[in-house]
Amino acid sequence: MRSDNGLEFCHKGFENFLTKLGIKMERTTLYTPEQNGIAEKFNRTAMDGVRAMLHDSGLQPKFWAETLLIFVHAKNRCEHKLTSPLTPSEIWSGFKPSVRHFRIFGSLAYVHIPKIKRNKLQTRAKLGILVCYSLRTKGYRVFLPNENKVIETIHVYIDESKNGVRSLFGKNKQYEYAKFNLNSVNEFEDLDDSNRTKLLDKLNPLDIEDWTRKEYTKTRSKQMYVYYCPPSSKTKLKSLNEVRKYCKENKMTFEPEKFNFKATTEYSDKNKNSENDSRSEVSN
Repeated sequence: MRSDNGLEFCHKGFENFLTKLGIKMERTTLYTPEQNGIAEKFNRTAMDGVRAMLHDSGLQPKFWAETLLIFVHAKNRCEHKLTSPLTPSEIWSGFKPSVRHFRIFGSLAYVHIPKIKRNKLQTRAKLGILVCYSLRTKGYRVFLPNENKVIETIHVYIDESKNGVRSLFGKNKQYEYAKFNLNSVNEFEDLDDSNRTKLLDKLNPLDIEDWTRKEYTKTRSKQMYVYYCPPSSKTKLKSLNEVRKYCKENKMTFEPEKFNFKATTEYSDKNKNSENDSRSEVSN
């Protein structure tokens, strides 16, 4: 068995365990991950999946462990090129795995509140976000923003048609804004419309009509580029990433759909090396 030099592998107890099973232990050279290529390749595949799932759901990076577990859980129940028509889980256990419990990561969840913990006038469910499948019980792991904790339960209804972050904190498809709201969730006791309004009031609205959009071409280049200038500023923002950083620093709402970085003017010798093209309106 080959592993890296992680502390979980470098101790006598683990070595004795492998020796009893007749397994030879071998570690890779420092800073040479290619010696354990198969494992490292899967690590990259898994982390690519984690990044994509976190971005799509709008959840914070602190949920990476739950995201990794749910990714591996699903991947082990899918056919691979080398295992088809079987799945890794089926090869390991000898039984065809069920996928009936699969749910969309980051979906809005309604967690049932037992009668003993509520009175007749209180709601019967708490709002949460699905982050993983249960580790030791049959059920799901749900993040409760209002209590800032993750619980395991089977008594939950998961609405896969709604994203949890966007449903609880508003601003559909604004992932960075959703993360900002998650950081501020403890400031409010309830997640009703009035609280969402308070969160919105913390950011200044973005008025794209006050921004300047220009198209230009770089030296020795035959391609047109675009940049935006905020009002009363000489700052040139040449990508959505730069716009997002600017909005964050100036406490403004980031609305990427209002920015168009695709040039509408075709290149010609007349506009070569020119950054003084006429302003063009931005389509909202």
